[in-house]
Amino acid sequence: MCALSSWIERAGFRMAYRLTDLTYTVGVATPKRTVAGTYWSYEPTNPHGDDPGLRALDATPTDAVILDVGAHVGEHAIPLAVGTDRRVVTIEPNSESADRLTRNAARNNLEGRLDRRQIGVGNEYTTRPFYRSSFSKCSAFDREQATRWGACVTRVEQVPVYRLDDLVRGVGTEGKTGASGHGGEPIPAPDALKIDVEGHELSVLRGAAATIETHRPLLVVEVHGAENAHTTRVRTWLTERGYDIEACEDVWVCRG
Repeated sequence: MCALSSWIERAGFRMAYRLTDLTYTVGVATPKRTVAGTYWSYEPTNPHGDDPGLRALDATPTDAVILDVGAHVGEHAIPLAVGTDRRVVTIEPNSESADRLTRNAARNNLEGRLDRRQIGVGNEYTTRPFYRSSFSKCSAFDREQATRWGACVTRVEQVPVYRLDDLVRGVGTEGKTGASGHGGEPIPAPDALKIDVEGHELSVLRGAAATIETHRPLLVVEVHGAENAHTTRVRTWLTERGYDIEACEDVWVCRG
């Protein structure tokens, strides 16, 4: 029975990703209604329509600075930017997802409005191999993550990884890496930070420690899965820094 369930799950994911590839290839965009408003996307589904994290982010001022770490194809970033003056900075190391984010942004007339960075973020400045998966959303810095649900690695790319503290103006190295031309221009102090990095949340948070301490942004952290040793460490790190955590299944809305 377990083998049959696993086969059905893998087949379902394979069909879903083939459908997604088709909608981007053909160019079929549909409206997506979310708690942050309606936008257009070439994605065939709307998984974050009633996302509590998206709702919390949309409660920030209409001129807020929001950092979207693990932006994928823009399911948070685009509805947060449409019809507002927010500066939304997207961080997405997967070149395929970054290209699709660009297409979705253009479909919503956001050319030049989203600050898109095709880089990784973590707790040190380095370069790491990034494993492109045949299931795009599974692509990761971890080969095991990239081969979930029967997927396979299609390409390995070398991606620069920065600390957020080195990219945010006024903390860390005060934009030193940004000024070098590799990480982009320094990012203004964030009002909110959304993190969806498939198990690397603690590394991202540690690399943003000075930013979080100095600016106390709203944090929306997607933890993926039941409470375990890793999520306990993330919870401890946040509470030690004075953040209250509202857990809504896999989404933690954290206010300091």
